[in-house]
Amino acid sequence: MLLVFAALCWGVAGCGKTSAYQKREVHSQNTKDGRELVGDSEPTECAATLQEDADLASSFSDSICAVTHDMMATVYDFDEQNPERLGSVFVINQTESRLVFGYRMLDACYPASVTKLMTALIVLEHCEMSEEVVISKDVAEFTRGSVTELEEGDILTVRDLLSCMLVESANNAARSLAIYVAGSEAAFANMMNREMDRLGGSGSHFVNASGLHNERHFATPYDMYRIYVVCRKYPAFCELEGLEKTTYSYTDKDGESHTRTVESTNCFLFGTPEHRYECPDGVTILGSKTGTTSYAGYCMLMHVCNREGTEYILGVFNAETEQKLYGKLIELMSEYCLE
Repeated sequence: MLLVFAALCWGVAGCGKTSAYQKREVHSQNTKDGRELVGDSEPTECAATLQEDADLASSFSDSICAVTHDMMATVYDFDEQNPERLGSVFVINQTESRLVFGYRMLDACYPASVTKLMTALIVLEHCEMSEEVVISKDVAEFTRGSVTELEEGDILTVRDLLSCMLVESANNAARSLAIYVAGSEAAFANMMNREMDRLGGSGSHFVNASGLHNERHFATPYDMYRIYVVCRKYPAFCELEGLEKTTYSYTDKDGESHTRTVESTNCFLFGTPEHRYECPDGVTILGSKTGTTSYAGYCMLMHVCNREGTEYILGVFNAETEQKLYGKLIELMSEYCLE
């Protein structure tokens, strides 16, 4: 009976193995591998790509929890101190692919740097980790939001840039990867939207690779969860997402070798004494992605396991302050992840 119910929920959530996956393949010389998706034009059919999509759907369908609005028909105070503030939370038992608790996770919000999960997915699909990227003048001069130290002419591997983007949440690293893969950040955002359609998105639209605020850049927490689960299929992603800090080597424009260290933006993993929080006893962090803007508030998607080895994926979006974000995550872990 439970299997029948799960199958019905899967269909309602738009996660079917056929309709959710779209054809995509337009040839161009403007992308790293000769592909670019332009505007909303219909891509030409590619039999090999369609088969890949079918295989992808089949392999991922058992690991992504199906969610419907009916599952979240509950009264919940997202912020007791500010009742008018609307946010989203969810807890999914990933071991059983089961929604434990959800509130507004099918409602679009501003995802801030949690966006970088989709950026990582596109990069993982199109690049080898050892490929080298030369930092352009445009990227070197990019200073909006959180950035890492990148100078024009620096040569980093794709893995190094992913480290900067996933661990330190560097917007310029995300921009550099987007330009490397697609030729421009706008073309890369187009690829992100096509990928979201292909994965059966529930209401998301991307306009940049970093999550910097734009009214047309939004996502549902459920879509971000789905993207995260797909990212976890790549060993390189799993190696990077849970790091407290990491050091990489690179070459500058003069051919000199240097090293840099990047540190996690997750204050459960790394932070100064005034910006450090402790998970409940018995909870281990497997990975996470943070995001913060004045419009998105404080956000995080986090993957944890308890002493019994049961894995959970949690999300909190649009918390008013850092303290409220981490307090909410601690509350959710304590209530739902220790059973």
